[in-house]
Amino acid sequence: MQSLNILIVNTNKSRYAEQIKNSKYLNKMYVTSEEETEGTVRLRFNTFRELAQKCRTLQIDVVLVEEEKWVLEGIANVMRQNYINCFAATSDWTELGLSHHFARKMLTEYEINVPPVIKLPLEFPVLVKGDGILKKANSMQEVISIKEKIYNTSGEISKSVFLEKYLHGTKHKVISIFDGKHLLTFPHNDIRQDLLNDYSEKLEHMLLTEKADFMGFINSELVEENGILYNTGFSFEFSMPDFEKYQTTQPKDILYICLSAIYQKLNEITFG
Repeated sequence: MQSLNILIVNTNKSRYAEQIKNSKYLNKMYVTSEEETEGTVRLRFNTFRELAQKCRTLQIDVVLVEEEKWVLEGIANVMRQNYINCFAATSDWTELGLSHHFARKMLTEYEINVPPVIKLPLEFPVLVKGDGILKKANSMQEVISIKEKIYNTSGEISKSVFLEKYLHGTKHKVISIFDGKHLLTFPHNDIRQDLLNDYSEKLEHMLLTEKADFMGFINSELVEENGILYNTGFSFEFSMPDFEKYQTTQPKDILYICLSAIYQKLNEITFG
């Protein structure tokens, strides 16, 4: 396989640069953070378009976006327009993370478990959710206060607000990567494999049926309660799985995974 020029987009020092530096598929690494990692080159930019032009000039093969804010601001859309391989969800899919109302509707349609909606809470705490809203309320008075603040801030957002049961189960973050045809979900030692497989298959089915065409990470916030996995949200930043935990016939190397995704061959990667 080829060696790659990599750009890590972040504000602070990269969390994963040291691991990526050890990849046998790395040629040269660039970062956008103010604090450079040894052996990397810093790129400054004012707009995504300017950054894309620099990527083309420097022949950068892969852009990894460590901070979710850049994903939410649409970096993947601009990179794609300039034919740059950018591992980030496009703006039409980040709504899964921005709007709890939108995410709940879509997940329910594809039979992915979400916590129950509560019409009249009889026990607390409960979660007050909406578009960009996530608040924990420990009493009815707090629920009313939170709703009033939302209404006074935005009457439009207040229309999306609902109450959700607070789950007391075990919280997990599950890392997946999507290549436009296949979803690869990394193992999680604290989740039963059959539950994780079922969740991953349903998520992949949802993405394919809805014709998602982005390439990037889609991280699931899950809660396991009474043997059921519930999705409580999504995030979209580049996250490095703990390869040391996995038994696999493929190299334990994130750039190998990235190359497989670029060629839409994530289905060829298996974990034993």
